[in-house]
Amino acid sequence: MPKVATTLSDLQVRRLKGDGVYFVGGVVGLALRIKNFQKTFFFRYTSPVTKTRREITIGSYSVCSLKRAREQAAEYRMQISEGIDPLLLREETLQKQREEAVRQERAAITVSKLADLFIQYKDTFSDWSVKDRDLFFSRLGRYILPIIGKRVISEVTPQQIAEVLQPLWLQHRAVAAKTRQMLRQMFSWAKAKDYFDGANPVDPQVLQHLLPKRIIQEPRHHAMLAVSEMPRFMKALMQYEGIAARCLQFAILTATRSGNAREALWEEINWDKKQWIIPAEKMKASANGDHIVPLSDQALELIRSVQTQGYSRYIFPSPMGNGKLSDAALKVVIRALHMQALEKGERGFVDPKQKTKNELPAVATPHGLARATFRTWAQDDELGNDKRFSASIAELCLHHKIDDAYNGAYERNQALKSRSEMMQAWADYCFRDDSDVACS
Repeated sequence: MPKVATTLSDLQVRRLKGDGVYFVGGVVGLALRIKNFQKTFFFRYTSPVTKTRREITIGSYSVCSLKRAREQAAEYRMQISEGIDPLLLREETLQKQREEAVRQERAAITVSKLADLFIQYKDTFSDWSVKDRDLFFSRLGRYILPIIGKRVISEVTPQQIAEVLQPLWLQHRAVAAKTRQMLRQMFSWAKAKDYFDGANPVDPQVLQHLLPKRIIQEPRHHAMLAVSEMPRFMKALMQYEGIAARCLQFAILTATRSGNAREALWEEINWDKKQWIIPAEKMKASANGDHIVPLSDQALELIRSVQTQGYSRYIFPSPMGNGKLSDAALKVVIRALHMQALEKGERGFVDPKQKTKNELPAVATPHGLARATFRTWAQDDELGNDKRFSASIAELCLHHKIDDAYNGAYERNQALKSRSEMMQAWADYCFRDDSDVACS
């Protein structure tokens, strides 16, 4: 049996001085520790669970009276008699309180707050590009937050997700798909971080039953020009001033995407071999390797003419600085030439087989002019090109993959000569007299 301590009065406890441990009596194990003039009640006991001696702090004498300390110690002694370790019970209780506080905090997370947390995560641990980040903020602010931003994430339903996507679903399919992907990523991340434990409300299998059925439309291609219209267009383009017009001219002569033409660098030009070598990483089909573009005499003359217009690593720099041109700049040139032709009472530069959503003639696009018209010209039977040129060579000029038994050896060797001949013939056709009806 432990020795029973003398029961001290509150006055006696108050008069205790000197660092040390003083058992104050009243309850076995209740003691006062004095250290650096600070008095603290604690309870010393043998754990019924671990069978080891333990201590549990009750409180400072300045805020916990002797009476309250004895009451608390008596409660601890009762727990011990029931086989409960007071210190383990306190730790379990505190842990449950912490977990409950976290649960309540997470239960209050709104979609807006989740977006902030997700953005912090992406900024810290992801290498998303500036463009992707800007698009995320744009879609978040325009489509998501106005509708469900204040809703608690654990209460968001598929029906509310459908409400976000509904305005975009029929008219802006790509934006709707990207917005749905954003939401699904956010909620998947929240679930992984244990912010909520329900099912992800962004479930495509569920949403398909909540969103209107889409009318399948025929795919729209980039508006092009009829082959016979290209000389007339090129003549008008030659008379149009500005670096954007020269860039568009270069894209047409090289049958390349406008992005490649706008990003063309002087270092990519091999003057000796008369080639423009576009690195694979710049190409849409990067797996096809670098794209070697044979340069016609007209293309070489064009880029020589812009060499004297100032220094930039870009061949066709933006007039607003040394950066690259925007795709819109090339479209503006085509639209201006189209309107000029109409004002003169001439035919506009439109695709003869394609119309807009409003059933108006579709004005030609940079991609359609430079690639679709070229590809059609390459196999034009009225010009005799279907007999003169190989379809596979035309595909190689467009950097399309050709499946052959030689694994591309044809492309690396003999094709360059044939491609050079084709690109020169294409340039000659573009610059022929548009009144000439003879075959090129």
